[in-house]
Amino acid sequence: MNATRRLTAAASGLVCAGVMVAGCGSTPAPAGQPAAPVPPPLATSFATGTGTGWAVVEMGGSAAQHNNFWELFARPAGATRWRLVTPAGVADNGGLVVAAAGGSVLTGFRPSQDLTFSPLAASSDGGTTWSPAGPLTPGLAAAPDALAATADGQVIALTKGGGVQFGRQKGTSWTHLATVAAVARTAAGRACGLTGLTAAAFSSTGTPLLAAGCSRPGTVGIFGDTGSGWFPAGPARSTVRASTGLGRQNIEVVRLAVAGTGVTALLRAGSGKDTSLVAAWSHGVNGPWTLSAPLRAGTQPLSSTAIGPGGSLGVVLGTTRGEVLAGPGASWRALPALPRWTAALALGPGGQADAIAAHQSTFSAYRLGPGTPAGWTLAQTIKVDIPLGSSG
Repeated sequence: MNATRRLTAAASGLVCAGVMVAGCGSTPAPAGQPAAPVPPPLATSFATGTGTGWAVVEMGGSAAQHNNFWELFARPAGATRWRLVTPAGVADNGGLVVAAAGGSVLTGFRPSQDLTFSPLAASSDGGTTWSPAGPLTPGLAAAPDALAATADGQVIALTKGGGVQFGRQKGTSWTHLATVAAVARTAAGRACGLTGLTAAAFSSTGTPLLAAGCSRPGTVGIFGDTGSGWFPAGPARSTVRASTGLGRQNIEVVRLAVAGTGVTALLRAGSGKDTSLVAAWSHGVNGPWTLSAPLRAGTQPLSSTAIGPGGSLGVVLGTTRGEVLAGPGASWRALPALPRWTAALALGPGGQADAIAAHQSTFSAYRLGPGTPAGWTLAQTIKVDIPLGSSG
């Protein structure tokens, strides 16, 4: 690990983060106004159309001492072993956000400490080499899908102040696309009762998509851009009610991903002991949508999410509970108790799952395949050079 990227941001006051309706901060919403959606966890994994797997996890020491660093790992298509591919040159205490675009990926560094913007880096060789892209001002919001990209260099970015920027040439130039308030004022936004933006994506035809939390029960906030306004592109309320029985719950979109012509979304409905997770799939922006049965999460926090091949999904709840879904028409399947320090799941072809454990400077991949006996097998460890104290 190149330690120079740890030293580029001085350690002064922390930059606050979150996908919130009104700027940066943690002040509760005024009385009578719905609270902003809970930011999805940044720890995540996904598989690109080429078959390469990517995982983003937090490693290091105490967050209070600025010894927490985010790392990016890649598993090439057809391979069984992971590689450390975190771009060098920028402090990454604030988190990493990664977007796939054909055979390329675009990585954004979230603001932290004195870093008030988001540098971007692009790779077309699986993370072996990186080239500078961006930067983005203000910095990226705290969501795994705050960044979306296309193969021809177009970019959508959710910013930490509640704005949406549209970039060209991998973010070397930016124009204003939307704000939370502007989308909330549209007919689609009013029907949703929009509380905050949570994800961005491009459809297979290049249509910008935004996802959100809604205060109107049973409404899924996914919106497409017509060029002159935003239209509702998510599952209809009648579909949510009939498929899940959650028509009386508020819903937020946790993940939004496009592969081929299909759209995959992970929805979180309700709160507290009534919290459920639902997967949703569509063959195009205009539906129709297929929804999974709800997964009862209850009070266990959503710790990480995974998007795999064929619309498969995985989640880590709490510290030891893992659940996966093979794709449309499948049911949630509980995994054996996760290994200690599991930070994320990574899904591969044929039902393969890796539990990615991150503890201090050690990355461990535990494997569970279709023919594996109940239980996890340690498949790989990587020692990561983390210069503890370099940014404290």
